[in-house]
Amino acid sequence: MKIRTKLLLAMGSISLIPPIAAYIALINNPRISFALRMNQYETQQGIIAEQLQADLSVIGSAIEESLTETYRIRVEPKEREDAERQRRLANSAVHSGVVAFEKDLDTITRSSAQQEQESSAAKQPADGVDQRETQLLKDIRDSLPHLKSNAERVIQLSDTFSKSEGEFVQEVFEPEVGEKLGGIVQELAREAAQGAGEDRRNIEIALSQSYKESTLVVLLGMGVSAVLAAVISRAVIGPIQKLRDAAHQLGHGKMDTRILLHSRDELGELAGSFNLMADNLTKLMEERGQAQNELTGAHEKLKNSMGELESRNREAGTLSEMADLLQSCFTLEEASGVIASSAQKLFQGFSGALLVFSASRNVLEATTTWGPSSPAERVFSPNDCWALRRGRLHPSSSDDGAVRCSHLGPVSRLPSLCTPLMAHGETLGILCLVTEPNGSVGGQPSISEVNLKLAVSVAEQAALSFANLKLREKLRYQSVRDPLTGLFNRRYLDESLERELPNAIRKNRCLGVIMLDVDRFKRFNDTFGHDAGDTVLRELGDYLAKFIRRGDLACRYGGEEFTLILPESSLEDTRRRAEELRTSFQQLSIKHRDIVLGKVTLSLGVASLPDHGTTAVELLAAADGALLRAKEDGRDRVLVAEVASNCSQ
Repeated sequence: MKIRTKLLLAMGSISLIPPIAAYIALINNPRISFALRMNQYETQQGIIAEQLQADLSVIGSAIEESLTETYRIRVEPKEREDAERQRRLANSAVHSGVVAFEKDLDTITRSSAQQEQESSAAKQPADGVDQRETQLLKDIRDSLPHLKSNAERVIQLSDTFSKSEGEFVQEVFEPEVGEKLGGIVQELAREAAQGAGEDRRNIEIALSQSYKESTLVVLLGMGVSAVLAAVISRAVIGPIQKLRDAAHQLGHGKMDTRILLHSRDELGELAGSFNLMADNLTKLMEERGQAQNELTGAHEKLKNSMGELESRNREAGTLSEMADLLQSCFTLEEASGVIASSAQKLFQGFSGALLVFSASRNVLEATTTWGPSSPAERVFSPNDCWALRRGRLHPSSSDDGAVRCSHLGPVSRLPSLCTPLMAHGETLGILCLVTEPNGSVGGQPSISEVNLKLAVSVAEQAALSFANLKLREKLRYQSVRDPLTGLFNRRYLDESLERELPNAIRKNRCLGVIMLDVDRFKRFNDTFGHDAGDTVLRELGDYLAKFIRRGDLACRYGGEEFTLILPESSLEDTRRRAEELRTSFQQLSIKHRDIVLGKVTLSLGVASLPDHGTTAVELLAAADGALLRAKEDGRDRVLVAEVASNCSQ
């Protein structure tokens, strides 16, 4: 679009200001605004007056329904319950109609008060319609107490089934409410409609006068705008066209473009500003090229930083997942597998191994390895690892002078990292990482600082997990093992019988039980001391652990009493095994502090499933009874509990 056209459009736009101003003045005309507000009040009051009529109609209809239901109660006793319910609903509707009438009356009263207040503020005297409306509202307000009392009276007469209810409605309620009050409300509605009509006529008169004034203002403004447009167009078009051409050339990259305009008006200043802008723009373009290069470098750094941050986030997620999985592991093998899986994700380009101390703590053994260049030695001495010697992580580079751990192999020159697994002040093993060969001529890169920190984090998690597993295993061992003899305790015996007995009964198999006691055990304690008694019990525990078959169960029942559980052993097999145990154990020579304690004999009681019962209590009681009889009959013997039936194989 040409500048001349734009300028003419601008002038045309300016010429629109007068009509717009006239329109605004028309809209903001106080006479029109006042008439509009008065019309709004009158319209609202007319609507509420009609609502008051509707409320009175609802009240009358509800009273008629109440009278009808009262009559139905008298003439139709069978329908009394339904009629009574409908009557109560009608009375409730009467009360609700009175409340709604009072609420609508308050609303129209407030509207009338606001209308009167605005009329006073605008110094507009109230006309005859407004005065009549005010008087009618006062009459309705004065009649409201009578309406309430008459409605309550009707409800009271209805609730008491009074025969005078109909007379009261016809003689009192309908004349005062239906005729008198209804007539006042109807007249109020007519007055509100008449007032709204007068307000609309006032609005039309004010609009007509404002239209004439606005037309004169618009015509005058358009004439002035046309003259201004012609003058400005002639004085401005030429210089602006020069500015347009110069800007067009500058926009196409001709940075040496300048405007030769020597006028002293604003256009001359604009030309000077354009020339200054072109000089600055040339300088900025040069600086922009330099900044672009710097920004490119910064972008690359930021991209690298974002990649590193994403890598750290992935590593943190992997560490968190590893810690969560380690908490759910039950064995050292499970934990080692979780650590190996996580280490392969965390240390890409590395092979590795996880090694822990053996029970004797004289060697380290690999629990898991991964990668093609994992450490050569799977079992080695702690002295072969510099990390264990120094008590902290030990990295080694590919340089010839680097100090390497000997367990990595004599020919290995790959960068490696050994990190001790330490928890609660105890060294449990090491985490060993070795870089995988990449085939580059310049040698293997050294291990980064990030990998060092990550290795420490993984080692800490692994050490805590191993320590917890060892502690858990120790606690489990202590919970089911007798600390003196190393045999299972009474608690484990009860749990095992609860598991074995249903299985044997279901498969129709026998199960033997042997209860045994050390004869004259108190003599050992009294003669040689309690340490000697403990020695006898330890020796007996060791002998029982060797004597039983695989699948049998030996437990310390309590004190010097022990119990053997022999699955799939008939009563005769159990008795024979008990006799073998008695004769073989008394041949042992038990020493305590180089003192031979003498011959130790055993008394044994034998019971079997299903001969002596089908529950743990029955079998243990039967075997214990047989043991008691064996001790009473002279000790050093095997007695079988009384057999109820033979057990078939």
